[in-house]
Amino acid sequence: MFAASRSPSHPAEQVTSSLEQGRKLILQLVCGGYLLYLLAHYALLPGTPFYPLGPELMTGYLCTLALLLSVLPTIHFRLLTFLLTLIFLPYAAFELLLSLRGQLPPEGYLAWTPLLLVLCFGVLGWRLGSVVTGLMLVALFSGLWLFQPATTEHLNAWLSEGLMLGVLTLICALITRFVENRLLIGEEASMQLAAARMDALTGLMGRAASELYLQEGLELVQQEKLPLSLVICDLDNFKAVNDRYGHPVGDAVLKAAARRLKRQTGGSGQVGRWGGEEFVVILPSVAKTEALVLAERMRKAIAGNDLAGLSVTASFGVAAYRAGDNIAELFERADQRLYEAKNGGRNTVRG
Repeated sequence: MFAASRSPSHPAEQVTSSLEQGRKLILQLVCGGYLLYLLAHYALLPGTPFYPLGPELMTGYLCTLALLLSVLPTIHFRLLTFLLTLIFLPYAAFELLLSLRGQLPPEGYLAWTPLLLVLCFGVLGWRLGSVVTGLMLVALFSGLWLFQPATTEHLNAWLSEGLMLGVLTLICALITRFVENRLLIGEEASMQLAAARMDALTGLMGRAASELYLQEGLELVQQEKLPLSLVICDLDNFKAVNDRYGHPVGDAVLKAAARRLKRQTGGSGQVGRWGGEEFVVILPSVAKTEALVLAERMRKAIAGNDLAGLSVTASFGVAAYRAGDNIAELFERADQRLYEAKNGGRNTVRG
């Protein structure tokens, strides 16, 4: 119904996930663009010789393969980029050397070389992209040294191509590194904020996160006229547990209680630790009658078996959203029902 709180994962993994879709799109755009270039080339120049194993069409075959593999839902994108790099890097270097040896100018399909550098950084990231483009530059300038162009015009064209690739490599590396670092910093800040809203002991939502989740739920039910219930759970005589057995045992009891509450709630809602031995269970789209049944299951789950080796019970107060309610009003009614459960002998549910 609305976003549930999730446990934070490693920021680097989040960044990788965020970048993967963008990298896949870059790969598809470049490969698709080259295929369109081939179609336009042969459509607008019908007299052009057709060589099925020529460098232009060989590049087209590779682009077609990359494009088809990138759209497969089961493909592992990191593995795909690794394989494409192993195939395309020696192929591109080989084609550069052949073109220099054949005294060809850097035009036609060779004019796509600068875009290949952009593709390397966009798909591989700044570290691996720098290695790959650096090797391509080494191949280009080695070819210029070994197979010097026969004319000044060709020499100037290839020198311009090489210098442009060098400058473009530096610019792409700086931009890609900046973008990746910004994403990582943003994810770290997001993860720290999420961790601050979680209860460190039980792993449940903390009070701030519970309030936010409840507020989102109230806004949604007000718009869509849906039910929402709130359950407050308080462990009975918990102070005596701490006083008699110590805080480590008390912490173990709290963690065990949190696990049972979460297990009983399942996908119906979210459980949060409000403070001390008090928990809240927020149930969007759950009417009060269903919430009372769920609260009774929770009560039995806690009382039916020892928590951390101790016999512990809990009292529950249940309230349902009424038109115009805010968080304070809803919580106050649930808290009043909890007070009645405590006064009624504890280990009971009131709603």
